[in-house]
Amino acid sequence: MIATVIKIYGKYYTIENQGKRINCTLRGRLRKDKRLEKYSEPVAVGDRVLFESDGEDGGVIETVLDRKNVFTRRFKESDRDDLIAANLDRIVVIQCFGKPRLNLRFVDRLIVRGVREEIPVLLCINKLDLARRDEIDAIKAYYSGFDLDIIQMSAMSGEGIDELKTALAGRQSILIGNSGVGKTSIINRMYGGLDLKTSEVSLSTGKGRHTTTNVSMFTLGDGTRIIDTPGLREFGLMDIEPEELGIYFMEFGRYADECSFSPCTHDHEPGCNVKKQVEKGNISEERYVSYLNILVTLQEYYQNRYR
Repeated sequence: MIATVIKIYGKYYTIENQGKRINCTLRGRLRKDKRLEKYSEPVAVGDRVLFESDGEDGGVIETVLDRKNVFTRRFKESDRDDLIAANLDRIVVIQCFGKPRLNLRFVDRLIVRGVREEIPVLLCINKLDLARRDEIDAIKAYYSGFDLDIIQMSAMSGEGIDELKTALAGRQSILIGNSGVGKTSIINRMYGGLDLKTSEVSLSTGKGRHTTTNVSMFTLGDGTRIIDTPGLREFGLMDIEPEELGIYFMEFGRYADECSFSPCTHDHEPGCNVKKQVEKGNISEERYVSYLNILVTLQEYYQNRYR
């Protein structure tokens, strides 16, 4: 039988089959599947799997079906990709005005992952009721030249909720953001029946307290599937070669063909057209600095790796 993985906790996997939830373990040979060896876990939330029921309330996952895509991250200290979710139709990056502070460099890393895996990215900025006009204008300027879908909204007032709900309808989407940006409040506002637990931002640190402890999927009646994640503070991209990073900054693409060198890292090379466009204001300088920060991290990692 075929089912969808909706939650993972330790060595147990909750799957959903025709509206019924079943707790499963993995067949031992699945951990030796060559297709899955590069990942931290062989199975992710969002996976379609073949399973065998034990005739009661449990079962065993036999096979992971072919994936449309995967959502992963990788840090310096690991030689495997941290597998977070699979088979996504959209990545929704949640940020907010006020506290915790808007972090577009964190967003850029998630955009890189989305572009690389060909998963559309939607930036959702919560707490619009706390926004200043100059902050709203700065976001537009930052992503000028890049056709990024952005929804500015407020889980408190309800502004933008219907727009986000429409964007998610009938799709399998993952919500990613730092703790305290209001992911859970947004889900509760869109789908009141879930009534998920929320928490406040710490007054002492200005950072959110974790309320979601596991990656888990909520299945709504209209075919909408929402994958909620623990608040993330870091997102590693160590599986990306430095020379390919510029491909995933989409606004660079229209200018990169006119660089004097190919490939061009858009950093130290003379005759770099991307750098010229930054100077002309056609590419946001702050966005370019974000690119350089990621590039330096990748260069240092690969230099140390091959020493």
